[in-house]
Amino acid sequence: MRLFSWKLSGFTIVELLVSLVVIGALGLLILSQLSDRNRMAFAQMTGTLSNARQLHLATQTMTIDTKDAKGEGMEWTMLASHGKVTPVSLAAYFDALTKDNYLSKSDLRKLTTAPGIGPAENEPTAHNICFKVFPVSEESPSDQPFVITANWSPMGLESGAPYGRKGFVIFAKGGNGGIYRQPADVKSAKLFPSGSSYNYSTLQ
Repeated sequence: MRLFSWKLSGFTIVELLVSLVVIGALGLLILSQLSDRNRMAFAQMTGTLSNARQLHLATQTMTIDTKDAKGEGMEWTMLASHGKVTPVSLAAYFDALTKDNYLSKSDLRKLTTAPGIGPAENEPTAHNICFKVFPVSEESPSDQPFVITANWSPMGLESGAPYGRKGFVIFAKGGNGGIYRQPADVKSAKLFPSGSSYNYSTLQ
């Protein structure tokens, strides 16, 4: 007397092909969604790069206009006075930009806003703008960082706004900028060449 009956059955060729087609279609859907997200992030970073360029232009114009015959006045994000150049506070820098209408306050808010971060009606601060702003003077080298998106740190990209670890935007004093991916070693990206005369400090 047989207590159990086992019947072995396998996939037919048609069933196997259908399974492969379904798996392939799902894979394509997932890849297309990832690709769309990457394209969107790249488009957003391109907009942030444009904002950095406009902020750079306004700052450069202010620097040219505000230095007096003695060479004193605002120099980029620094204050030149009595032969010394010292960093100003972030609030003083933004005030200098807006009080003589190099930028309106609403334009400044737009330029310092990126996905997930940006000032509302309150004054922009180091904690609610999309950029880290570096001390820059007229004597600074052209590759001195002017602004870098707030997700960047000397140790690598952070998970926070605006772009997490997807990439970051940098704009230098010399007027060149770009969109970068997370490098294996931050210094290997040549953003801060060895022997450079500046460091990682930003305006507070």
